[in-house]
Amino acid sequence: MKNILFVVLAVCLFAACKKTEELGEAPRLFRPVISGQLSADSNTIVAAWLKVTGAKSYRLQLSRDTFRTIDLSILTDTNVAVVKQLLFNQLYQVQVSAVASDTTRNSGWSMLGPIRTLSSILKMPAIDDITFNSVRVRWITKGAPVSSIKILKTADSSVVAQVSLNAVDIANEFKVVSGLTAATKYTIFLNSGTNIRGYVDFNTKAPFSGTVIDLTGITGRPSVLADTLPVIASGSTVLLKRGEIYNIAASYSFNKSLVIMSGPDLSVTGQAKIFFTNNFNFAAGATIDSIEFNDVHMYSDSYGSRYIFNTTNSANVGKIKFMNSRVEIFRGVLRLQSGTTTVNNFIIDNSIVDSIAGFGVLTVGVASCKVDNILFTRSTIYKAEKVISSVQNSTSLLFESCTFNEVPAGNGYYIDYSSASANTISNGITISNCIFGVAKNIAANVLVRGYRANAATVVSSSNNYRTSDFVSGGNDFPNVTTYTRPAAQLWENPAAGNFKIADATYPGRSSNGDPRWRF
Repeated sequence: MKNILFVVLAVCLFAACKKTEELGEAPRLFRPVISGQLSADSNTIVAAWLKVTGAKSYRLQLSRDTFRTIDLSILTDTNVAVVKQLLFNQLYQVQVSAVASDTTRNSGWSMLGPIRTLSSILKMPAIDDITFNSVRVRWITKGAPVSSIKILKTADSSVVAQVSLNAVDIANEFKVVSGLTAATKYTIFLNSGTNIRGYVDFNTKAPFSGTVIDLTGITGRPSVLADTLPVIASGSTVLLKRGEIYNIAASYSFNKSLVIMSGPDLSVTGQAKIFFTNNFNFAAGATIDSIEFNDVHMYSDSYGSRYIFNTTNSANVGKIKFMNSRVEIFRGVLRLQSGTTTVNNFIIDNSIVDSIAGFGVLTVGVASCKVDNILFTRSTIYKAEKVISSVQNSTSLLFESCTFNEVPAGNGYYIDYSSASANTISNGITISNCIFGVAKNIAANVLVRGYRANAATVVSSSNNYRTSDFVSGGNDFPNVTTYTRPAAQLWENPAAGNFKIADATYPGRSSNGDPRWRF
């Protein structure tokens, strides 16, 4: 009897266990499988996956750090998700999970893959796109047509301008927006309907200080600038009309501080032009704080005889500045020929200088004159027989983020302190982020020399390249890397002055040379 009872009990227990195992817990849903669509358009990502049987909805997540943190989590009842208003040019990871009515049956996460949003079609406003009260908003036509611009005051996000774009604006790929406040930070939003196609911050320029001499309302009178210079107060800012030509037909000797610049007019993209058939000088005994040429195009009638400054008198000058300008077709830009003149700072910034003959960009021709601090930054120098030549000491010399080509004339120096045994740059020469191309070929001489100065002059050099057709004649700048391709392959059209980086494999494509040309 005991044996029979044991067998019956064992059978019952076995049957109960088998029944429990057969029922088990309800299984999870299958993980979603990507259907082939994971794409980006501007700052929108589109993801699609195959439907999962039994799924009530789907949970989609985006991350920028492989899901250590979650940027966005959305619930959708379809197997396609369109995620808008993401960051531009940003790599995201995308994963999805199938959601069941009983959430304990939700699927595990399925990685759909990484995807990068596209760059904004909105361009960063350049210096000449901004005035003290307006901005030229520019973009690249791509994808859905743009429809409007909104500008916010960045500090408090208040809307200061909202402009609809018409067919002409869209075709031109720019719109000028006015009514802004000087020296203020703003944020531009470019829209296609309700979709943001780009956003960027910028600062309006500071208001003009001191006396402003506005010549922009005077047209058809090329002598008006020359007529005005002798009669205005020191410290004045002279505004020229964009696109207008102003003649310097007689020598004028500066005895005052001035800023000469193109006036704000974003509807005209060209600079005011100053045409030289004579030269500037300094008045004898003058003490001048600053002479600045800003956003102007300066050129002459003679590569062989004209200068911007060809000085013969004694003067003390704090700064001579060429800012955001173009300078071309001169025998020399600044030549200290005689007298006793000291220039504390000679500055070329964000400018293009080309077609300069034997007196170069800067020549200190007599030991009684000197230039203390020399700065070439964010600029392009090409087709120049000399760059810097001096027979007197300096304090410092800087080349930073500059592009040089067909400079100097064969067998010449970029920097030539020609009394090398005596001439010292006491705080040294600093060269960084520059590109050096070929020499200016004169009589088949293509050798290029770096610098000549007293041995005590320290030269610091970093992140500089030269093209493969650069032919060294000695006295090289230290630590300059020779790239594997010639000038004609590195740049789009260097002979015509187009130094846009054409070689996508060039290591310095986003960090070397004049920033206007970078990849």
